[in-house]
Amino acid sequence: MGITWSQEFMLFPTLRGYRREWLGRDLLAGVTFGAVTMPGQLATAHLAGMPPITGLYGFLVATIIGAAISTNRHLALGVDSTVAPILAAGLASLGMVAETPQYTGLAMITAFLVGLFTLTIGVGRLGWVGDFLSRPVMIGFFGGIAVIIIVHQLPGILGVPEGTGRTLARIGQVFGQIREANTPTLILGLTSLTLLLGIAKISRRIPGALIVLVLSTLSMLVFHLSDDGVAILGPLERGLPSIHLPPFSLAAVESVLTTALVVAIFCLAQTAATTRSAANLGGFDTDINADFRALGLANVMSSLVGSFTVNASPPSTTIIAESRARSQLASLVASALVVVVLFFSQLIENLPMATLSAVLIYIAIKIFRVDQMRATLQYSKRAFALMLAALLGTVVLGIVYGVLFAVVISFIYQASRTARPELLQLGRSERGTWLPLSDRRATPVPGIAAFALNGPLWFGNANWFRIHLIDALPDEDDEESEDQPDLLVLDARRIDDVDFTGFEALCDVAEVAELRGVPFLVVVQKGRTERAFQGGGFSELLGRSRFFDTIPLAIAAFPNVAANRQPHQEDTLESETSDHPPAEA
Repeated sequence: MGITWSQEFMLFPTLRGYRREWLGRDLLAGVTFGAVTMPGQLATAHLAGMPPITGLYGFLVATIIGAAISTNRHLALGVDSTVAPILAAGLASLGMVAETPQYTGLAMITAFLVGLFTLTIGVGRLGWVGDFLSRPVMIGFFGGIAVIIIVHQLPGILGVPEGTGRTLARIGQVFGQIREANTPTLILGLTSLTLLLGIAKISRRIPGALIVLVLSTLSMLVFHLSDDGVAILGPLERGLPSIHLPPFSLAAVESVLTTALVVAIFCLAQTAATTRSAANLGGFDTDINADFRALGLANVMSSLVGSFTVNASPPSTTIIAESRARSQLASLVASALVVVVLFFSQLIENLPMATLSAVLIYIAIKIFRVDQMRATLQYSKRAFALMLAALLGTVVLGIVYGVLFAVVISFIYQASRTARPELLQLGRSERGTWLPLSDRRATPVPGIAAFALNGPLWFGNANWFRIHLIDALPDEDDEESEDQPDLLVLDARRIDDVDFTGFEALCDVAEVAELRGVPFLVVVQKGRTERAFQGGGFSELLGRSRFFDTIPLAIAAFPNVAANRQPHQEDTLESETSDHPPAEA
């Protein structure tokens, strides 16, 4: 029985069947989530070049929409420190000045477009789109963003003017300004960062950022640090945000379209990874398409209240999970806390900017996942090199070009893996099982050149494949010898796809084998590959009598070959343990 429209698009799905005994956990999770996350939302807005209060606006609508639509009981949405630099870099490339009406308007349009993209993915049930960036590339890209955030926030810690240019140029500018640092600002910033790191060591559930913000604001009032040149947040709007359309125009939409696409790609990738991880660790099911719909609508609403792009937050999701929340009521509780703060925003107007910079540097340190980088290195040096290339590319080229670079190398990495898949030459063991010759139990069989391709046969590897198989055939001018094969056998059961170029390569091998008098046999099972052989005409070209279910059946069909003239043990269907799966099992 199919899922009905009402089941697919139900509101507040995690609150269905709610139990009273869940209330305590959800309230605690919501208070913890709000207290820990809100300071970071203010800092992230500053990082994005937006008025700090817009971070709370975005967080408010994201938590409400997330609770209303998401099927993941732990998923946390809000403005995100990994997306904010992408937005800021994209708008800066258009010559926009941060926190101006023009800048804010384009940020709103970007969020609206990101919302439309992700909403379309969710409604169209295209959740697989979120898997197009490899994990090593994501780790490297976020590591690069972390470096950029730290470099950009160091002037805030030092109390010196913000630098200009690319990251490497800014590093030189920071070193040149160290002697001009404002001492009270530097002490306050370093103390804030030290407290944030120390509290995080004790427990991630303690609202360290909130504690630091309160203490630093009190220190501003008690010690009159403004008189010593310590910059503060300044006046903020009070009350709930008003709803209004972004300043749409065709020129404005065209100018931010590329930035919106790039931001949408990373929002989809991060949300997919976050929601799946939360569901796996929490032991519950989630509908990734519903979570994409929540993300999309949250971005549309964020733009309508004057904020910017929202995204799934892995750290905040972890906080909710560790608080053992049972539903999205935790997000609604956090949104209620935001409402209270918005009506009493005068309490945070004396917040020192050095503390906001410290919060952002602390967030960047968390984004720079040394543990995942180490795990990548342990798994594969090639994957680590890919991760390092994404990191350095982002730092050197900047975020906008770094994103494009990360996407390109992600596809190049995958293409390189499938361009040279395993092409195994097979031999036979004493028990009759066909194994790769790299397995010490396998020995070459006189008169048989048997191969197995593990992967797709496509234009990226077709010529390489053609050369390897034709090289196994005797040349026309070669004298006869025992090493020359009487049969060429291809085990195609692990070929999962064949494109037209791959099909032509197979035809070339068949024609050359025919010219050199060597029967070409193919082992294949029912599925996509067999259908490709039939649909493309390869079955007719080779002859249907040349297709078999197993290697022993293929060889047995040609009793005059050397392999069948020599005594050997009966072929078995029993599989043997090997580093490579046996070709015949």
